[in-house]
Amino acid sequence: MIDTLPYPDDFLLAQKCLEGDLLSISQFQQTCRGYVADYLVSAGADAEQAQELANEMRADCLAERADNRPRLATYGGNSPLRTWLKAVALNKLVQRKRNEKRKRQLEIDGRPIDDPGVEGEAPSSTEAPLLEIMRGAVEAAFHECDAEDFVLVQLAHANDLLGRELAQMYSCSEAKISRDLERARRSIADATMNYVREKDPWLVLKWEDFLDLCRVASPACFGVE
Repeated sequence: MIDTLPYPDDFLLAQKCLEGDLLSISQFQQTCRGYVADYLVSAGADAEQAQELANEMRADCLAERADNRPRLATYGGNSPLRTWLKAVALNKLVQRKRNEKRKRQLEIDGRPIDDPGVEGEAPSSTEAPLLEIMRGAVEAAFHECDAEDFVLVQLAHANDLLGRELAQMYSCSEAKISRDLERARRSIADATMNYVREKDPWLVLKWEDFLDLCRVASPACFGVE
């Protein structure tokens, strides 16, 4: 069963951690301390925030909770464990940054910290912050995408049509199809990243990272039912 997973070694490590294997837990904790903290700094956290969140992740992923399983139990081995950790860590960072922004605004306005509303901000969502960003970015990108470009990208990626097949459909050369696809992909990528920067200006996220996160992020990943 495990051998059929795309990343069986990572899945086995996660399972051993959940079973209490000390060597596996030590390996996992080292990854959180090093790789996760470094990634958070590259994504826009300061060094102190990165270490705090990495430590919080170690406990959140491994500790039994009264109302839920350890976070690591949601990892299914369908993606690299490090990519999964990036998604969980980034979600925590976005939540932390937004809470800090809200607290600063309340202090400026002279309102109590538990005030439910901040002028100019949308009501808080029950959705995980990272999922909210990703969903909004994809919707914005496809909304801005030219209709013909959208169809071309869908045929190439959703329907797995080859360049020569698309060239025959469009009665043009494969070279033109290749150029049109590259332009459409770049347009979608630019619109996506523009949305991310507008939503959370501090967030440093590369297009390649966004694609990785789309492959692994899910409500269960963040404990959202």
